[in-house]
Amino acid sequence: MTPSRPKDRIWLDGFNVILRLAENSLMHNEIADFIKQKVSVLPVNHLTYSTGPRGSHRLRLAAANFLTEEFNPRKPLGIGNILITPGLASAIDALAWTFCDEGDAILIPQPLYNGFRVDLLNRSNVQVIGVSYTGVEGYTVLDDVFDPEVNRRAIARALDRAKSNGIKVKALLISNPHNPLGRCYPPETLIVFARACGENDLHFISDEIYAKSTFQNPAIRDAVPFLSTLSLDFSGILDATRHHIIYGASKDFCANGLRLGLVCTRNEGVMGALSSISIFSWSPHLIQDVWAAMLENKSWLAAFTAEKADRMVVNHRITTSFLREHNIRYFDTNAGLFIWVDLRHMITSPEDSQHRLILDSLDVESTFEKTYRQREIQIADICMKHGVLVAPGHVYMAEEYGWFRLTFTVGKDALQEGLNRFLEAIKEAEAHKPHT
Repeated sequence: MTPSRPKDRIWLDGFNVILRLAENSLMHNEIADFIKQKVSVLPVNHLTYSTGPRGSHRLRLAAANFLTEEFNPRKPLGIGNILITPGLASAIDALAWTFCDEGDAILIPQPLYNGFRVDLLNRSNVQVIGVSYTGVEGYTVLDDVFDPEVNRRAIARALDRAKSNGIKVKALLISNPHNPLGRCYPPETLIVFARACGENDLHFISDEIYAKSTFQNPAIRDAVPFLSTLSLDFSGILDATRHHIIYGASKDFCANGLRLGLVCTRNEGVMGALSSISIFSWSPHLIQDVWAAMLENKSWLAAFTAEKADRMVVNHRITTSFLREHNIRYFDTNAGLFIWVDLRHMITSPEDSQHRLILDSLDVESTFEKTYRQREIQIADICMKHGVLVAPGHVYMAEEYGWFRLTFTVGKDALQEGLNRFLEAIKEAEAHKPHT
């Protein structure tokens, strides 16, 4: 029997509810209406080479003003600090090409956004070294991924391992708010990151694409709000020329398809290097000025951001209430578009669960690593059979098998249908639990 098709979702192959993509469709109509009403074609600006491949003058100025007002930088930003890219994949690729030689590496805390590996490897052949927390003193639960002292130890260990393997590390890349964990780093941890970069001559890249996709969640006690690395005082810790942030329109502006991002840096040499290859990733100025118009319209932007947050709260509540009702565990969030769902109990057999701690037995370096990985893939496949697409944790280099990322920022009908299908898939997967 073919699952029914909710009316409010874009379909990939005819009937699947797509809950594995980091897209926010909750404000698509508002974005479409804004573009129709506010954007017009200006031949001199949009049908010529205009101000060149670094980005339209209008968008770079609007972005600099937006970051200055909303990200609270220690020093105001100007147009010379901004370079426009066709999305953050392009920005990360360009930074890797700028910083690294072939075979060099960039550190990224685990779990990590799966696209980072593609962005860094495909052209520049830069290695991703995941900053692992398993076995680090002080690390017991996922909350500890955000702890400053745990991160200090984890980064030091990752650097030592890279050195022992003859790998040269050139940068540390973080996502703040975190993808896929949906939390924000506290300032103390961000300073630990900066200090580690300063002490080891690394560039510090902060991906802040979910900065305005935070929301209220009373279930998280003392939830950490978003704080841009631009707002922190790194003097005496990290040279300003080694600190860079990347941002884009995809998540906070519910517009993945616009393919617009930016690099913000105070390093003239880096800006020059990025500019030298920007002709190969030149976004149309007409599309750039769509985003510029949004950034310039402060009253519209404030209303848009507030309404988006309200809708995210509603959908997050629907999702977490459903999960709790059916005794499905999760790592709760107050940022981003997704929830980190805990199906670890479905990876091991009942016999395993009686004799070993799940946290120990599901480590990616476990003796049963291949078996557990295949089981995680099997669960994702069963979900697909039931018409709901979710992302298994191993694609994010999760340190334990059994975690899945589930997006909640789709239309309500699609969300409810997707959750129902997810539940049916889990029931089937549990009925076919393995025996080892």
